[in-house]
Amino acid sequence: MGIVSIQCLFLPLMKSKSVSIFFLTLLSFQFLYAGTFTANGSFKRIDFNDFSNFKKSETEFSVFSPGSHSFGGGWGEAFHNDTIHKLNFRYKDRRRGIKPFIAPALLIATGTALHFSTNAKENFQEWVQEKTNYSGHVEDYLLYAPGVAVYALNAFGVKGKNNFGNRTAIIIKSLLLNEFIVSGLKVSVNETRPNGGNHSFPSGHTSKAFALAQFMHHEFGDISVWYSIGAYSCATAVGLMRVAGNAHWISDVVAGAGFGMLSTELVYLTHQYKWDNEHIKNFDIFPWTSKKQKGITMVYTF
Repeated sequence: MGIVSIQCLFLPLMKSKSVSIFFLTLLSFQFLYAGTFTANGSFKRIDFNDFSNFKKSETEFSVFSPGSHSFGGGWGEAFHNDTIHKLNFRYKDRRRGIKPFIAPALLIATGTALHFSTNAKENFQEWVQEKTNYSGHVEDYLLYAPGVAVYALNAFGVKGKNNFGNRTAIIIKSLLLNEFIVSGLKVSVNETRPNGGNHSFPSGHTSKAFALAQFMHHEFGDISVWYSIGAYSCATAVGLMRVAGNAHWISDVVAGAGFGMLSTELVYLTHQYKWDNEHIKNFDIFPWTSKKQKGITMVYTF
């Protein structure tokens, strides 16, 4: 098992002022805190390396046991019986091997090939500009539609795969990972946009739109294929608008779509599904005092 402990130590500076210092520790012990409570309520720790000091008397010895959410007597309560956490493969789409990554890989490969095919992408851009006359900014808002739709459907009683906590954690991590990948590529590649701007490859708008479309596909795709079709259609429209508005080459939006889908797939593959009522119970918050110090400790057991 492991323990993440955040301790806030209050140090008095003057009679009416104090300063707080935070400590973050990652532990891998079965024990977190053990010791005796003195008559004035302070807590004296016991050195785990010196078991000769242990006394089983409940009046002299108290233990904080992670996961029990309480202080209790008897040093046997210091043991926590959780097993080492493993990846949670409770959804069938997490047992499909490389299948979910085929489409993103093909899109990234195709977009990269078009990126180096200067004549092909320039000819396509000229054709699009001749056929369309788009100069709006609808895509700035449309790209968020699949993500908003997930929460709207849930609000109207259509339940997806995950609860609010896990769903929100997944979408945040997906967008952050996507931003990290796309921003890094934009700077390193530094492709000139069709309108003369910089940082064209890949398309950030398209990538976010497909990351959110993949998110909706995971949450509601098993309920009805139309949810997935609607999400991907919306994301595709965003990409076409970026080309029609002369902001991106076709290579930018194709590769961007792949990177967006890839970001979400990686998050679903690695997400640990801890943001629910069961795992929230693993949080513990309690105060502690000594002769010269006071503090608060927050502990998460995993």
